[in-house]
Amino acid sequence: MPNISVIIHTYNNEKLIAETIESVLRQTYKDYEIIVVDDGSTDNTRTVLQPYMDRMRYHYKENGGIPSAKNAGIRLSEAGFIAFLDHDDLWVPDKLKIQIDYFNKNPQVGLVYSKYITFSNGKELRTNPKKGYSGWVFSKLISRSFIQTSTVMVKRECLDAVGPFDESFTLSDEYDLFLRIAKRYQCGFVDKELTRYRIHDRNASKDDLRFDMENLKVFKKIYDNSNGLDTKCKKLLRERIAKYNMNVAGRLYAQGRFEDSNKYHREALKYLPFYKRVIMCRKFRD
Repeated sequence: MPNISVIIHTYNNEKLIAETIESVLRQTYKDYEIIVVDDGSTDNTRTVLQPYMDRMRYHYKENGGIPSAKNAGIRLSEAGFIAFLDHDDLWVPDKLKIQIDYFNKNPQVGLVYSKYITFSNGKELRTNPKKGYSGWVFSKLISRSFIQTSTVMVKRECLDAVGPFDESFTLSDEYDLFLRIAKRYQCGFVDKELTRYRIHDRNASKDDLRFDMENLKVFKKIYDNSNGLDTKCKKLLRERIAKYNMNVAGRLYAQGRFEDSNKYHREALKYLPFYKRVIMCRKFRD
């Protein structure tokens, strides 16, 4: 049984998937399996993957979205550690080795992530996150989403405990999962760029309204299941719920959807103390 299962979901990515696979095959740490879940591709993705079939496990399924594809990979996996890699991203050769070494030195940690470099058309753009956190990072993760999926390696026992990706999400399934893990387990940060994150026109997060609506759903889900959270975390969650309600309200207002906008505006006010409600109302009217 391999020590790490590398899960790659893909959909209609015939141009880039081979480069992604090659970045895994170049890993200096070799005790891994590759599981590629093809989420109903209609292009030549399978043909492009054919030369790699003897070095990976290929699973084709009907199109069901990214969370369902990643969950299918988790169900197929056999290893004690799981590493996720988006089908258009790349790893540096020592990515897996560095993270396994981190787990071996820090057995209390359930998830390890790292810095990553964004790039486009072969040109490096920037490094994120500027500052990473280790230990109990839940409250910091509420304040800001700083864990990029292709940098993550997680213990299987963590996924067994908190559950898989929530398939009701289309954009924020990863953020939701990482928050659930960070609530129960310590996380580790590697201050090195272990992943290259590709920027292109198909990046799903460019849909700002849908992105804000899904993040709002994430925060409300946590708040509605907030047993065991301290007062500080609950206050922070209320502020995040209010902020994203206002983000959605503003975007809907700009689209001329005034009734929908007012609904989110009213919900924002319910999560704020009185003095902040007054300030928020003034800003919204302005």
